[in-house]
Amino acid sequence: MPDTSGMHRKGLLIVSIALVLISAVLIGGAMGFAVARRALGVFLSVLPALLAGIPLLSYLLYKRMIYPYYHRLEDANLELHLKQEELLDTKDDLFIKFLGIYDANYAANSPRLFEQRLRDVADITAKVMEADTCLLYLYQQKGDRLVLAATNGPHSDAVSKVSVLLGDGIEGWVGRRLEPIMLKNFRFDARYRETQGLDLSLYNSLYCLPLYVYSNGSLMGVMELLYSRQRSFTDEEITFFTTLAGIISTTIQNEQLQAELRKMNLELEQWVSEKTEELRASEERYRTLVENACESIFVISESGDIVFANNQAVRLTGVEKYELLHKNLFEMFSDSSDISRIVSEVSEGREALRHGELRKSDGARVPVEMSAVSLTLMGKRFIQAVLRDISQRVRLERLLDEKERELAELRQRSR
Repeated sequence: MPDTSGMHRKGLLIVSIALVLISAVLIGGAMGFAVARRALGVFLSVLPALLAGIPLLSYLLYKRMIYPYYHRLEDANLELHLKQEELLDTKDDLFIKFLGIYDANYAANSPRLFEQRLRDVADITAKVMEADTCLLYLYQQKGDRLVLAATNGPHSDAVSKVSVLLGDGIEGWVGRRLEPIMLKNFRFDARYRETQGLDLSLYNSLYCLPLYVYSNGSLMGVMELLYSRQRSFTDEEITFFTTLAGIISTTIQNEQLQAELRKMNLELEQWVSEKTEELRASEERYRTLVENACESIFVISESGDIVFANNQAVRLTGVEKYELLHKNLFEMFSDSSDISRIVSEVSEGREALRHGELRKSDGARVPVEMSAVSLTLMGKRFIQAVLRDISQRVRLERLLDEKERELAELRQRSR
């Protein structure tokens, strides 16, 4: 509502000044009239009274109207100046709080070790909030407890040694309820519990705030400010501490996720290393068995191109290993039409068995028995072919046939 009394006083002041001016004008006019009428003597007889009345009226006007209004104006100016000073102080305090949030955020996300970062955050928070001590607890799901992780005060020896069960004491209550607590004399509070290894007898006031992620409500820990004197908190301080708690909560969650990711990467690396070692050992055993085998072992593609051959295969074909890897096994047979049917049989999951003559590098032909099975390497299908030199068996079979023919001829003659 508008100030009607002030407006009334302003109007009265203007009217009074106007009356004084009108009186002066009237006196001047009366003097001119008296001169014109030649009644100047009469006018001069009353002029002193009129001249004395104007200063008196002006003085009364100043004393009753102008001076109080001017005095009130000075009071209003002084009050406005005090308000400006208060606003400047508030502005400076907000700027300090903003710098504190910036410094705390920088410290929390610096490349230093996580424990050192938490200690820097506790130190910055204590300075900005003018606290004697700042305690920062982290929540450990295993054991359902809060463990002291960092402090700026004289309790550095208690870091990692002091813990509070969730729900026990003021810190545990804040962590369980996810609600802040501001107490001017916390040691008389029913929720207060003495913590072994942490002497808080020198402090009276505290401000305890939960650290949790708003998006999923996950508890990260608790941050606590301690004061030796009784202390109240302004809205700016509460806003600063709440904002800082949100930043620290996100930082702690990110650190935990990164630690879990590093652990998973380490486990994956160990698993890959173990599997690689097993694969290497298996490959070593396979290579040893294959290289020392009595049979000639080939690994070929479905088109017959040789991708691997053991030492016995080199001896059988008479071709150097490097040159052998650029040849086609099917083309090394005298009659490759029957051998090429191996691919269709192997693709059906059966073991293929064929006989044929293998052409050696010197042109000689060696009778061989070939068995083939399907093989998968690195996601690709191959064929493992095993060739056995059956030259001696063929010679024995021929000798046996000759002996049988001789015996048959002898039986006919004896008849």
